[in-house]
Amino acid sequence: MPTNLNRPHETARPSESSEESEAELRLADIPLRQVVELVRIDLPSDQLEPLLERGMLPGCRLCPVRRSPSGDPIVDVDGSILALRREMAGCLCVRLSEALED
Repeated sequence: MPTNLNRPHETARPSESSEESEAELRLADIPLRQVVELVRIDLPSDQLEPLLERGMLPGCRLCPVRRSPSGDPIVDVDGSILALRREMAGCLCVRLSEALED
């Protein structure tokens, strides 16, 4: 695989990848009322732009406040409420941060 050839240390140190997976989660996996910080958005640019226009930038605070009847997350984004599709929330990499919690 080209990824492994470019980054051989990823397969050589499985403990680091497990630490990374603990530190970096997907928004879809975050429980309600848990404040997290957006790390990156894994979406193509045509799907990324609407999120950026609504203030969803790396470093912003996100907090799932409720779920729609279909299970899609409704998220507080730095004080603004935004409804997302579950699939899109699965593309948002976040990290827990005790310093962010009020």
